[in-house]
Amino acid sequence: MGWAFKQADVTPTFSAQHCLAVRGGSCRACAEACPHEAITITRTVAIDPVDCTGCGLCVAVCPSFALAPRGRAPAERALRCSQVAGEASSVVCLARLQASDLVRIAASGGGVTLARSDCASCDIGGAEVPAAIDRAAAAARDLLALHGRTLTLEVVEVDQLDVPRDRLEVSRRELLRGGWSQVRRSGGSLLAPLERFAEPEEAPHDRLALPAEHVQRVRAIALSRPTDDTPVPLRLPEVLDGCILCPACTRACPTNAIRRVFDGDAAGGARLELDHDRCIGCDACVDACPVDVVQMRDDVTWGEFGGPTRIVYRAERPASPLGSVARAPARAPDDTGVDDADAS
Repeated sequence: MGWAFKQADVTPTFSAQHCLAVRGGSCRACAEACPHEAITITRTVAIDPVDCTGCGLCVAVCPSFALAPRGRAPAERALRCSQVAGEASSVVCLARLQASDLVRIAASGGGVTLARSDCASCDIGGAEVPAAIDRAAAAARDLLALHGRTLTLEVVEVDQLDVPRDRLEVSRRELLRGGWSQVRRSGGSLLAPLERFAEPEEAPHDRLALPAEHVQRVRAIALSRPTDDTPVPLRLPEVLDGCILCPACTRACPTNAIRRVFDGDAAGGARLELDHDRCIGCDACVDACPVDVVQMRDDVTWGEFGGPTRIVYRAERPASPLGSVARAPARAPDDTGVDDADAS
């Protein structure tokens, strides 16, 4: 029974370490998007498995990818929601599809057809499902454009979708004639476009793992072999003058992309460093900044994102002992000079 219930579980997976609400922020996006009031936010995010229908609307609005659909969507060019009858492969709700899913499907070639019911009257999703599909499709188009490809997507409202699943059919005679090697070669060529977008290896245990959807999107960009000056659909923060070098942004960041460093030299200055490839563009640092000097940039190039750790703000210690920068840690800095996020 336990195995059966586990297989039928449609609730999204939840990563507390990436959740902005758990990290002390004011984000309530998932609870506000849920059409069934299945999400409760206290010190963590609790999803009621009875009330949750697995529609994926909470996943679609989560800014830090802390929520993810359970299982991957079939990589087939015709998909239907569970309320549409037919032979095509199905998902519980089309709002569960993420940008990386649409990229994987489009990578196999041809257009993509998504069949849905009347979402406004659906007991699983709701009226916001088409908008969620549009957002995922827009992000997928940005990624595919780097490969010189487009996403041909047709979303239809129908009662039934009778499109057979993609499969490689081989007759017994072909197998008896020794055609199995050819079958394997053909199968390999069919799967090759999808393998390029397969799950990456897990992150080392000594580093905080990045959200899978973000990793998939970055991987899709990297596979296009962009040059350093190629614009990419990513976001990075910049820090304006007026930063008081408090630890608010470093504490809020769900991926440890930004850190505060105290210099060990006589000047006694401090700086903020940004590890670009760990930034997921969630706006946590923007919302946390008490003096409103952090903002997000959308005009990011691949050279910026894949480059070395960059200093986004530096301040020298003033002559007066007043001010947040002057409050250097009493202990001697270690070899790295990094002050952890809990120091004040």
